[in-house]
Amino acid sequence: MDYPLLPKQMPERIKKVWKKSNLVTTGIFLIIGIGVTAFLNWLDVLEGVWVWSMGIYFAVVLIWSIIAMLLIPYRYQFHRYEITPEDLSFQDGYIFRTITHVPINRIQHIETEQGPFLRKEKLMEIVIHTAASSHHISGLDVEEAVQLRQQIIELVKVAKEDV
Repeated sequence: MDYPLLPKQMPERIKKVWKKSNLVTTGIFLIIGIGVTAFLNWLDVLEGVWVWSMGIYFAVVLIWSIIAMLLIPYRYQFHRYEITPEDLSFQDGYIFRTITHVPINRIQHIETEQGPFLRKEKLMEIVIHTAASSHHISGLDVEEAVQLRQQIIELVKVAKEDV
Protein backbone atom coordinates (compact mmCIF):
# COMPACT_ATOMS: atom_id res chain seq x y z
CA MET A 1 0.00 0.00 0.00
CA ASP A 2 1.30 3.44 -0.91
CA TYR A 3 1.58 5.90 1.94
CA PRO A 4 -0.63 8.96 1.31
CA LEU A 5 1.24 12.19 0.71
CA LEU A 6 -0.05 15.51 1.99
CA PRO A 7 -0.41 18.20 -0.70
CA LYS A 8 1.85 21.04 0.54
CA GLN A 9 5.58 20.62 0.05
CA MET A 10 8.44 22.88 1.10
CA PRO A 11 10.45 24.87 -1.46
CA GLU A 12 13.44 23.04 -2.94
CA ARG A 13 15.76 25.50 -1.17
CA ILE A 14 15.18 23.66 2.11
CA LYS A 15 17.55 20.97 0.81
CA LYS A 16 20.42 23.49 0.94
CA VAL A 17 19.55 24.31 4.55
CA TRP A 18 19.52 20.61 5.48
CA LYS A 19 22.90 20.10 3.76
CA LYS A 20 24.46 23.05 5.57
CA SER A 21 23.04 21.90 8.92
CA ASN A 22 24.40 18.42 8.32
CA LEU A 23 27.86 19.80 7.47
CA VAL A 24 27.92 21.96 10.60
CA THR A 25 26.83 19.03 12.79
CA THR A 26 29.46 16.78 11.22
CA GLY A 27 32.09 19.47 11.72
CA ILE A 28 31.19 19.79 15.40
CA PHE A 29 31.45 16.04 15.95
CA LEU A 30 34.77 15.91 14.07
CA ILE A 31 36.17 18.78 16.17
CA ILE A 32 35.07 16.98 19.36
CA GLY A 33 36.74 13.79 18.11
CA ILE A 34 39.93 15.64 17.24
CA GLY A 35 39.92 17.28 20.67
CA VAL A 36 39.47 13.96 22.46
CA THR A 37 42.18 12.39 20.31
CA ALA A 38 44.57 15.27 21.06
CA PHE A 39 43.79 15.01 24.78
CA LEU A 40 44.41 11.25 24.79
CA ASN A 41 47.65 11.81 22.89
CA TRP A 42 48.67 14.48 25.41
CA LEU A 43 48.01 11.99 28.24
CA ASP A 44 50.18 9.57 26.25
CA VAL A 45 47.51 6.83 26.34
CA LEU A 46 46.58 6.90 22.64
CA GLU A 47 47.30 3.28 21.85
CA GLY A 48 45.52 -0.04 21.69
CA VAL A 49 41.84 0.19 22.54
CA TRP A 50 41.86 4.02 22.41
CA VAL A 51 43.12 4.05 18.82
CA TRP A 52 40.40 1.60 17.84
CA SER A 53 37.75 3.55 19.75
CA MET A 54 38.66 6.84 18.10
CA GLY A 55 38.86 5.18 14.68
CA ILE A 56 35.39 3.73 15.14
CA TYR A 57 34.11 7.12 16.35
CA PHE A 58 35.41 8.91 13.24
CA ALA A 59 34.11 6.17 10.94
CA VAL A 60 30.62 6.35 12.50
CA VAL A 61 30.55 10.17 12.23
CA LEU A 62 31.59 10.10 8.57
CA ILE A 63 29.24 7.25 7.61
CA TRP A 64 26.34 8.95 9.42
CA SER A 65 27.09 12.22 7.61
CA ILE A 66 27.27 10.57 4.19
CA ILE A 67 24.02 8.68 4.75
CA ALA A 68 22.27 11.84 5.97
CA MET A 69 23.44 13.72 2.85
CA LEU A 70 22.33 10.94 0.52
CA LEU A 71 18.89 10.79 2.16
CA ILE A 72 18.13 14.52 1.78
CA PRO A 73 16.27 14.17 -1.56
CA TYR A 74 14.29 11.24 -0.16
CA ARG A 75 13.56 13.16 3.06
CA TYR A 76 12.32 16.10 0.98
CA GLN A 77 9.65 13.93 -0.66
CA PHE A 78 8.01 13.15 2.69
CA HIS A 79 8.36 16.47 4.53
CA ARG A 80 4.90 17.96 3.93
CA TYR A 81 1.94 19.63 5.61
CA GLU A 82 -1.74 20.42 5.11
CA ILE A 83 -4.14 22.90 6.69
CA THR A 84 -7.87 22.28 6.87
CA PRO A 85 -10.53 24.14 8.87
CA GLU A 86 -10.48 21.29 11.42
CA ASP A 87 -6.79 20.48 11.83
CA LEU A 88 -3.17 20.90 10.81
CA SER A 89 -1.41 17.83 9.47
CA PHE A 90 2.35 17.32 9.48
CA GLN A 91 4.05 14.55 7.54
CA ASP A 92 7.61 13.61 8.35
CA GLY A 93 10.06 10.75 8.15
CA TYR A 94 11.50 8.87 5.25
CA ILE A 95 12.04 5.44 6.69
CA PHE A 96 9.48 5.54 9.49
CA ARG A 97 6.80 7.88 8.14
CA THR A 98 4.27 9.63 10.31
CA ILE A 99 1.39 11.99 9.81
CA THR A 100 0.47 14.04 12.88
CA HIS A 101 -2.91 15.76 13.05
CA VAL A 102 -3.28 18.71 15.41
CA PRO A 103 -6.85 19.96 15.97
CA ILE A 104 -7.12 23.69 15.36
CA ASN A 105 -8.85 24.29 18.70
CA ARG A 106 -5.84 22.77 20.55
CA ILE A 107 -3.37 25.36 19.25
CA GLN A 108 -2.21 27.78 21.95
CA HIS A 109 0.23 30.00 20.12
CA ILE A 110 2.38 30.25 16.99
CA GLU A 111 5.97 31.39 16.60
CA THR A 112 8.05 32.16 13.55
CA GLU A 113 11.76 31.40 13.60
CA GLN A 114 14.57 32.04 11.16
CA GLY A 115 18.13 30.89 11.76
CA PRO A 116 21.09 31.95 9.64
CA PHE A 117 20.75 29.13 7.10
CA LEU A 118 17.02 29.74 6.64
CA ARG A 119 17.60 33.50 6.41
CA LYS A 120 20.21 33.07 3.67
CA GLU A 121 17.73 31.03 1.61
CA LYS A 122 14.89 33.48 2.41
CA LEU A 123 12.98 30.78 4.28
CA MET A 124 11.22 30.73 7.65
CA GLU A 125 9.96 28.18 10.16
CA ILE A 126 6.60 28.22 11.91
CA VAL A 127 6.32 26.58 15.32
CA ILE A 128 2.80 25.63 16.42
CA HIS A 129 2.45 25.09 20.18
CA THR A 130 -0.21 23.02 21.89
CA ALA A 131 -0.48 22.21 25.60
CA ALA A 132 1.38 18.94 25.11
CA SER A 133 3.96 19.63 22.40
CA SER A 134 5.16 21.80 19.56
CA HIS A 135 5.17 21.12 15.83
CA HIS A 136 7.44 22.66 13.21
CA ILE A 137 6.85 23.57 9.59
CA SER A 138 10.31 24.57 8.45
CA GLY A 139 11.44 25.80 5.09
CA LEU A 140 8.54 28.02 4.10
CA ASP A 141 8.99 31.11 1.95
CA VAL A 142 8.87 34.17 4.22
CA GLU A 143 5.70 35.54 2.61
CA GLU A 144 4.04 32.13 2.72
CA ALA A 145 4.99 31.69 6.39
CA VAL A 146 3.46 35.05 7.33
CA GLN A 147 0.27 34.25 5.40
CA LEU A 148 0.12 30.75 6.88
CA ARG A 149 0.55 32.11 10.39
CA GLN A 150 -2.28 34.57 9.85
CA GLN A 151 -4.49 31.85 8.32
CA ILE A 152 -3.90 29.57 11.32
CA ILE A 153 -4.66 32.42 13.74
CA GLU A 154 -7.96 33.08 11.94
CA LEU A 155 -8.85 29.37 12.02
CA VAL A 156 -8.06 29.23 15.76
CA LYS A 157 -10.28 32.27 16.41
CA VAL A 158 -13.18 30.64 14.55
CA ALA A 159 -12.64 27.31 16.34
CA LYS A 160 -12.52 29.00 19.78
CA GLU A 161 -15.75 30.90 19.02
CA ASP A 162 -17.53 27.65 18.11
CA VAL A 163 -16.68 26.02 21.44
